[in-house]
Amino acid sequence: MASGADQGEIYALQTENRHLKEMVEAMREELEKMRIGEQERLQQALAAAGDEIGHLKGMIVALREALERRQIAHEEKCQAIEQAARDEAKQLQEMIRALREKLAGSAQ
Repeated sequence: MASGADQGEIYALQTENRHLKEMVEAMREELEKMRIGEQERLQQALAAAGDEIGHLKGMIVALREALERRQIAHEEKCQAIEQAARDEAKQLQEMIRALREKLAGSAQ
């Protein structure tokens, strides 16, 4: 049989063992809390980045559409200017023809 000193030593070792197990369990729980917190921060960062990407894509689409509208308006304005120039050239040619006819009629 174990003596009183041996039993005291065994009790002290069991107590220390139990205390160490409790510390390990507490550290595991703390580590798990840290892991969960890190996952939550990561998910929040990903969500924020996803929101920002969506916002930027929306801005790109809006800017592209605005640019296309401006290009179309510019092309229409150029076509209108070209048509006006053709109309004016036609009027001037008709005026030249009429003046030539008038001049030829007065010369006779």
